[in-house]
Amino acid sequence: MLDIISIASVTIALPSILRDVKYEPNQLQWVGDLFGHRRVFLTGTSWFAVWSLVCGFARDPIFMSVSRGLQGAGAGFTIPSALALLTTSYPPGPERTFALSMFGGAACIGQTIGVLLGGIFDATIGWYWIFYITSIISALLCFLGFFVISKANDDVHTTDRRVDVVGVVSFMLGIIAIVYYLSESTTVGWGSAQTLAPFLVGVALLIFFVFWERRIDYPIMPFRIWGSVRFRASVVVIICVTATYNTMIFFTSLTFQNVLKYSPLITACCYIVHGVGLVIGLYTVTRLFPYMRTKFIMLIGWIFIIISSVVFAQIVPGASYWHFAFPALIVNCLGLSPTWMCCQVNAVADAPDEDQGVVGAVFNVAIQLGGPIGLAISTILSQAFEPAVGAEGAALMSGYRAAFYTFGVIGGVGWVLSLLLASNQDPIEFSGVAPEKEEGDAQEKGLEVVDESQISGADEGKAELEDDEDEKKEVKRGGSSVSVAHTVIA
Repeated sequence: MLDIISIASVTIALPSILRDVKYEPNQLQWVGDLFGHRRVFLTGTSWFAVWSLVCGFARDPIFMSVSRGLQGAGAGFTIPSALALLTTSYPPGPERTFALSMFGGAACIGQTIGVLLGGIFDATIGWYWIFYITSIISALLCFLGFFVISKANDDVHTTDRRVDVVGVVSFMLGIIAIVYYLSESTTVGWGSAQTLAPFLVGVALLIFFVFWERRIDYPIMPFRIWGSVRFRASVVVIICVTATYNTMIFFTSLTFQNVLKYSPLITACCYIVHGVGLVIGLYTVTRLFPYMRTKFIMLIGWIFIIISSVVFAQIVPGASYWHFAFPALIVNCLGLSPTWMCCQVNAVADAPDEDQGVVGAVFNVAIQLGGPIGLAISTILSQAFEPAVGAEGAALMSGYRAAFYTFGVIGGVGWVLSLLLASNQDPIEFSGVAPEKEEGDAQEKGLEVVDESQISGADEGKAELEDDEDEKKEVKRGGSSVSVAHTVIA
């Protein structure tokens, strides 16, 4: 939740941050398995606290960018380890499913709290308090986590603690280069050497990463995790989910402030209904799992997301919030909550405990990739439909409307991918019954499960047969001895 608060609050306060930090206008745009998830979580929260505090003092664009990136490294530790702590603390079954729904619900609550804090602080005591508050909260979480989280979560099953430094560096730099290309090319050009060169380097680094991971025996991302159909589908679909979500948040925020002329505080309040609706939706979705396949739930959710994009596009200058924005936000949360939740629970469903951290990390990378991809595509089309460079007010709505339709098209792509890639069978724990681990694993793999009573009966029968054979051998040996005795006497 803390990471979502940080992201959402900054989104609302972006105009003020850009002005005070002196950004240019066109810049608007797995370790826990080795060292213990508790230890990594505490390290991540403390790191996040330190760099959140540093971000609050930033008044230079380079200083802010570097500090924000280092702050994100803390989130990179906390999100996968927090997910792994949940999945390893709760056995497969309704309890784990409910815990994962609360994990997703916390993210939604963080989104609502984030936009509210961003609007309130930007309008009153200053945007930099966004970072001060997240620093305080993170420090408190680290302190409480030290006493609350069981030290058993520091126990690791592997004795080989070598860190794949080459893999980490190549993957991280490759992803950063591609995200940079997606973010900056909308302003400097897709064929510009400023962005194209880093993009090519990033692609080369990711190709090298795949080659390297297949050659070493201690990879940071073991390729066995991709053997799960549910995991592969969840990673692909969540990219589309976050692409639509980030595009919606970004362009509705611009629409509220630049077209409808709402203040940052009023803009923040506009999202309350969305956050509350997401929490209710996530809780409801977990109740549907025993009765409906997650694939079907996702397909229904995508339809609501697509409908919301069309409703958002109907906003016109001077329109009331209640005419289009309010119903669109409600419809959107009805679609976002089931698609996000189904991706999250399916991503970790097949992973053993020792792989939960890396699965959570890869899933988190997919979440982070969706935002830049969605914003890059929507920004291109938005700029193509803007009447003129430097347009203001009502003139901006034509570009924003194109962006809203764009995230609807991305939603259509997500619907097709869900239909083609998502598994037609759900994990057995989604049925609402907590299975025995061995039996559940065997059924998931298509193996025959033998009743223990049958095994016990078979063992007893085998023992009886062995006893009979022993008796026969004794009789035979006894008969032979008698024959020899008769011969000697004779």
